[in-house]
Amino acid sequence: TYANRMHKPLNESIEELVSVIKTTFKRNGNVYIPAFAVGRTQDLLYILNSVVREKRLYNINVYLDSPLAEEATKVYLSHPECFDEETKRLLLKDGFSESLKLHFIESVQESMEINKIKSGIIVIAGSGMCEGGRIKHHLKHNLWRAECSVVFVGFQGKGTLGRRIVDGAKTVNILGDEIAVKASIHTINGFSAHADQKELLEWLSS
Repeated sequence: TYANRMHKPLNESIEELVSVIKTTFKRNGNVYIPAFAVGRTQDLLYILNSVVREKRLYNINVYLDSPLAEEATKVYLSHPECFDEETKRLLLKDGFSESLKLHFIESVQESMEINKIKSGIIVIAGSGMCEGGRIKHHLKHNLWRAECSVVFVGFQGKGTLGRRIVDGAKTVNILGDEIAVKASIHTINGFSAHADQKELLEWLSS
């Protein structure tokens, strides 16, 4: 997947994410993150939780709009015996109560209601390559809004909606409508679970 490139270091990737969120909120927009339900979503929640606790972001409302991601996140939180010490300190004492404000979205009606919120929120929704799931509806209602941002944190396969957006398409077809791509588009591959060129060579050399 990444044999011809190197990932940005994680700390730099986190800085970039924080910068995108701050910039987007200043221009009164929302941040939309298409994310894979198992693994990547929980990584993002952990990272966002950490930066709020570190006072790098304040009063962050995160809407997790993926029933599968919600179930997976609850599985993570119900098995603290698998956490390392840092994670236990961050999550077990009070979960997310003193850091980010996490909202689990379950019904389709609740998902539709999110699109009435025009600024100041982060929406994490499936699917990671925008080929299905609730992210398509959020993109349909917000991709044309120049004040918003879309942050891709995973690989976008050739031919997918996510790949067309990342590659700079001016318009894309979403659920039968041609939608202008006016939002700021960001790709932060430092969060990827796939090995980059250096990691692949290190693995092969052993």
